[in-house]
Amino acid sequence: MAVSPTSQCYRAARRHLRPHCDSIWVPESLLVSAFERYAATFRTGARHGSSVPGPMEHRKRMAKRQMGELHFGQSHSAAPIWELASWVDLTQWKWSPPTSSPAKLRQNMRSAGVVLSPFRLLFPARAEATDDPFELDKILLPENVILSGVAARLPSVSFNADTPPLYVIDVALESLARDRSSDAGSTSLFSRFCDAWKQALAEGFFRGEAVDTILTGVLNGLDAKSDGIHGPRLFDRLKLILIEATIGGMSRGSIDQSQSFDYIAWNGILHGVSTIQMNTIRTFTKAMACVPGPHLSSVSSGILENLDNFFGALGRATERPTAVRQASKMLVPLMGLGQTELRFILDGATQRLLKYAHVDGVEFMHARFGWLLLLARLPGVDREYLARACTALETGIVHPPLPDHEICQLFLAWLHKQFRLRRYSHLLNGLNRKTRHCYFLLGARLWKTRQFYHARSFSKFLDATGRETAVTSLPKGVSNARRGEGPRLLASIALGIRRPRAAIDVLCLFEESRRCKKPFWTSHFGYKALEILTWVPDFDYRKYRSLLKLNPDQKFGLRRQLCRLRRKTPIAVARIAAVSIVIALSPHISRRTAFRLMTNCYVALARHKTHPPRPFLRALVHHVTRPIVDGQPGVTSQMHYVLCIIRQWLGRAEAERVATMMERRRRSNFARIPGRST
Repeated sequence: MAVSPTSQCYRAARRHLRPHCDSIWVPESLLVSAFERYAATFRTGARHGSSVPGPMEHRKRMAKRQMGELHFGQSHSAAPIWELASWVDLTQWKWSPPTSSPAKLRQNMRSAGVVLSPFRLLFPARAEATDDPFELDKILLPENVILSGVAARLPSVSFNADTPPLYVIDVALESLARDRSSDAGSTSLFSRFCDAWKQALAEGFFRGEAVDTILTGVLNGLDAKSDGIHGPRLFDRLKLILIEATIGGMSRGSIDQSQSFDYIAWNGILHGVSTIQMNTIRTFTKAMACVPGPHLSSVSSGILENLDNFFGALGRATERPTAVRQASKMLVPLMGLGQTELRFILDGATQRLLKYAHVDGVEFMHARFGWLLLLARLPGVDREYLARACTALETGIVHPPLPDHEICQLFLAWLHKQFRLRRYSHLLNGLNRKTRHCYFLLGARLWKTRQFYHARSFSKFLDATGRETAVTSLPKGVSNARRGEGPRLLASIALGIRRPRAAIDVLCLFEESRRCKKPFWTSHFGYKALEILTWVPDFDYRKYRSLLKLNPDQKFGLRRQLCRLRRKTPIAVARIAAVSIVIALSPHISRRTAFRLMTNCYVALARHKTHPPRPFLRALVHHVTRPIVDGQPGVTSQMHYVLCIIRQWLGRAEAERVATMMERRRRSNFARIPGRST
C-alpha cells in the first residue's frame, strides 16, 4: 500500500523535531512560575495558613525531579511527562553520596575552564602559572586594580618602640579610608590595624601621653569622616573595636608589677568610651576592672564623663523598668566608689545629673530614681549619704519630689544590701503602685516578717529626707495588724500623745522579746518599754486606765456582783505589776500621785482576789521608804498602809522585819539633825 506524501512529510518532520533521548529538560524558572500561579489560585490546599512549601519540601521535590530526569539509554524516543511511557526503570539506578562543597566548586571551575579554553589561546603561556584552580593568578590584572567583591591581600601592619604617634594615627585613618572605598562596608583593614595596635600595647611600646594622643587622634578622625551614607552606628562600632583593642593590650601590658599605674592612658581610654553613642556599659566595665582600687581617684574625670553619658541614656528610657535594669548593670563597674575617700566622684555625678532637670527630651524622674537606686545598692554607702543625695536631687528643681513608693523602694534596696532581708520580694510587692499608704503597708509587712526593728532606721531616714510626718504611718500599720493587748495599746498611747518614735521603740522591744522567747511583761523588755513611754515630763498617767482596765471610782454594792468577779490572768497581773514598778521609779511624777496610782493597782488586784506579785510589793516598799533614804522622816500613814498589805499577803514576820528596818533608818536620820541627840 502506498504511503501518501502527507504522511511521509509528517514522519520526517517528527523525526527531526522530537529528541532522540527519553528525558526532557525543564527550566527551574518555568517550574517556579507555574507553582506560583498554582499557589495563587489554589486555596483549598492551604497548609498551616500557607501553601508555599518549606525547605524540606523543596529538597524532596528537587530529589524527585532529579530522579525523574534519569535515563539509562533507552532506544525509544521520549514521550510527554504526563504519559506512563516516560517513566524510568529505577531498579537500574545506583545511589551515590552527595557531592561535598569543595568538590562541587572544583567541578564548576573545571567546567568553566572548558568553556574558557578557546579564549586562553589568545594569551601567551607563563612558566609561573599554576594549574591549581584555588591559586590566584597575579599576572591577569595590574597590581593597582582591586576588584569589588574580591578579597585583596591585606598589607602587614606592625609597630615598634620607635614608631611616632602621628604615624600610627595615619595608618589607622588610611586603613579606614581603604575600607570605606569598598561598597561592601568591610572593616577588615581597620580590624587588622587594631590587632597590631593591641599587640604593640601588650609589648609595652606605647604608654602614657602617647596612648592618649593616638586614641584622641583616631577618634577625632573617625568623627570627621562620619557622614550620612554609612550611618553613625558604623563609626560607633569602629570606635568600640578600637577601644576594646586598647583595653586588651593595656591589660596584658600591665601585668608587669615593676611599672607604675598608667593613669594618663586609662583616663584617655575612659574618655574614649564616653564618646561612643551606644550602650557601652560592658566596655566600661572591662576598663574599670583593670583600674586598681587605690588609683580610682586618678581617673575620676573619665568616670564622670561616662556617668554623664549614662544619665542621658537613663533619661531617654521610655519605661521605668528599663532604667532600673540599666542601673543594675552600671552598678558592677562602680563597686569601689562607695568608700569615704572616693565619694567626691559620686557627689560630682549627682551635680551632673541635676543639669538634666532642664533638658528637653530627657525624663529626669527616671534618671533620678535609677541613680538613687544605684547608690542604695552600692557597697559602702550609708544611710546618711543616701538621704543627702535624695535631698540634693529634690530641692531647687521644678520636678516633683520623690514619691512615697520610690522612697520605700530605695530604703529597702539599701537595707537588703546591708542586712539581707527575709522575704525581700514580699516586702516589695505592692510598693510599685502609686498609693498613699506605702508607709502603712511597709510597717505592717515588716511586723509580719518579724523585721520591724528596721523601722527605727527607716524613721531616721525619713527624718533626714524631710518626711517627719510619715513616721506616724509605720506604727499605725503595726497597731492595726497586731491585735495583742500589750503592744497595741502601748503603741496607741504613744501615738495619742504624738510620739511615733516611742511607739516604734515599744514595738521593737516587743518583737525582741518574742525573738528571745521571753514574756514581755515579766522581762526587762516590758519595763524598758514603759520607761520609754512614761518617763517624760507632763505625761498623763490617766491613760494607763485603758491599758490596765482600771476604774478606781467603780463600787460594788451587792455581794452577787463581787462573786461574779474572776481572778485576773497571770499576764494581766504581770502587766499591773510592771506599770506599778515603773510608776514608783519615775522621776517625772510626784510621790503623792505615784502612791495613789499604785494603790489603785493594788485595789484592782484585791477586788479580783489576786495575790499581788513580789515585785509589786517591793516597789511599794521602795516608794514609801524613798523619803527616808533621802534623810526625811517619811509619811507615816503610807508606811502603815504598806505594812498592812505586807502582813496580809506575806505574813506577820515579814511585816515586822520591814517595820524594824524602817524604824532603824528613821532613828538614824533623826540623830543627824543638828541639836538632836540619840
